Amino acid sequence: MRTIVISGGGNEKQTEAIDRHFVSLLNPAKPLLYIPVAMEAPQVSYKACYEWITGVFCPLGVEHIVMWTDLEGKSAADLTCFSAVYIGGGNTFHLLKILNDTHFSKVIRDYLEVGGTVYGGSAGGIILGSHIMTCAINDENKVQSEGYEGLGFLGRFAILCHYEKGQDLFIQSFIQEFQLPVIALSEETGLFIRGCDIKVIGNKSAIVFDDKGSCEVNIGTLIE
Repeated sequence: MRTIVISGGGNEKQTEAIDRHFVSLLNPAKPLLYIPVAMEAPQVSYKACYEWITGVFCPLGVEHIVMWTDLEGKSAADLTCFSAVYIGGGNTFHLLKILNDTHFSKVIRDYLEVGGTVYGGSAGGIILGSHIMTCAINDENKVQSEGYEGLGFLGRFAILCHYEKGQDLFIQSFIQEFQLPVIALSEETGLFIRGCDIKVIGNKSAIVFDDKGSCEVNIGTLIE
C-alpha cells in the first residue's frame, strides 16, 4: 500500500513532528533518497541542499542519505534499494517540468503503486496533488510551463503550502477557475496518506476549501 507524507514547508523545528512521523516509517537498513531538483541551480548549490537534509534527518536517526540530481533514465526498480524518497522544496513549476521531462513522474507513480513511501516537502508535496497552480501565490513560472496537472495522489485535492491567513481569496479564485478542492497547509502542518486515507499530522490543523467554503481539520483527523 502506498504511503505519502506531505509537509507544508518551514524549517526543521516547524516540521519536526512531521519529520519524526516520516522517520518512524523507514527501514533503517536502507538509505533515504533525497531529490532536491526543485531548487534552481546555480542559485542554490546541491552541496548546500545535502548539508540541509542531513542536518534535518541525521539527528532523527537517519544515518545514510543518498542524493540524486539527475533523474534521466531512472526506473522504479532503481528505487527499491531505498527506504523512501524525499522530494524537496523549491520552485514547483521547475520541479514538475523536470519530473515530466525525465519521465520521473511515472517512476514515482510506479514506485508508489508497489507500496513505496514518498515525502513531499512544500513544492515536493504540491506536485503530489491534483494541480500545481496553488503554488502561483509563491512561485514564479520561470520555465514557462504550460502543464499544471499534478500527480494526483490525493484524489481531486490540490495542495497549498506555506498557508497563512489572508490567502483565502486566492484559494477561492483557484477553486472557481479549476473546480478543484484545496487542502491548505501551514508550515507546521502535514498530511499522512496511506492508501486513500488522508490524515492531518504535525502541530497545526489543516484548512480544507471547496466551492461551499472552508473548514478546519484537526490533527489526527481524516480528511473526507
